[in-house]
Amino acid sequence: MDQVHRGRYHAGHSLDLAVWDHTLEVALRGSMLTIRGAVPRMLESGGGRIVNTSSGAAFVGEAQRPAYAVAKAGVGALTRHVASRWGKHGIRCNAVAPGLVDTPRARANSKDFWEAALAAIPSGRLGDVLDIASAVAFLLSEESSWVNGQVINVDGGSVMR
Repeated sequence: MDQVHRGRYHAGHSLDLAVWDHTLEVALRGSMLTIRGAVPRMLESGGGRIVNTSSGAAFVGEAQRPAYAVAKAGVGALTRHVASRWGKHGIRCNAVAPGLVDTPRARANSKDFWEAALAAIPSGRLGDVLDIASAVAFLLSEESSWVNGQVINVDGGSVMR
């Protein structure tokens, strides 16, 4: 594991700045660059829809992943910026904040992790990739035509706000 990934779970006072920079580069700057490329084309074509990926980490105190939490909170601010700046031009921008989804990578965690995670989810189950895909499909559809600038938690009720 490289230095950036080895240190990503440290508290803020001991976080390696390379981890901080890398995390913000991928999670926040990556979203900004995608939007920067998409908005001009959307303006030319009369509008469009953007769905960013945030996280519940943006809304709760993250004890171990401050850079990730900050980056995902920044994605929320970026989402609201795009919605407020270009909403009148037919561009809608929202985000989904997935909870713990049953994936092979997530399954690599310990049994203790899973027991604690399931106990903390009010819906009593892990998310499925279709839960997230359905929320994204809704935000891309005309059915959500009056939803703009929102970060929607799709997490079984783990983060309620």
